[in-house]
Amino acid sequence: MKQEPTRSLARPHTGRSQAHFHRSLMVTALAGAVLWAASLSGAHAALPETQKQGNVEYVTGGIGLDESQSLKAAEKSYPLSLLFARKLDGKNDYTADVKVVITDAKGATILNATSGGPYMLVKLPEGEYKVSATLDGNEQTRQVSVKGNGSAHAGFEWSAKSTK
Repeated sequence: MKQEPTRSLARPHTGRSQAHFHRSLMVTALAGAVLWAASLSGAHAALPETQKQGNVEYVTGGIGLDESQSLKAAEKSYPLSLLFARKLDGKNDYTADVKVVITDAKGATILNATSGGPYMLVKLPEGEYKVSATLDGNEQTRQVSVKGNGSAHAGFEWSAKSTK
């Protein structure tokens, strides 16, 4: 009895080795994982919600590394950036809940808000402003000159009682 040749169910040879096929599959899976991880980190790095008072928009926060990095990166889009810290045992410790009042050159109050973290970014028109920041009843003031986005910065630092 004559035996029929057996048929192979394997794919026809295309010049690619099975190892090459698996490597391509792994590269595609890795690229997908990287894109997925990037989309998650982008979601975590979003700025806090923009708030509005009168004609002034501002954002405040900076609690946590992702949020503080996002606010630092956004400084160039805001004409005024404020930073709040407490000096404790010789070190600067970022602080929140700072009462902020910004007045224009005529003395009119432009913004009256409380910081939600160590950073406050404010969209103001060009001009001269007085910024008052109060923490635990201790007020400090700074004169700032806004000339465009990212042009004015003011830092406020209060002393705290030692914990030693």
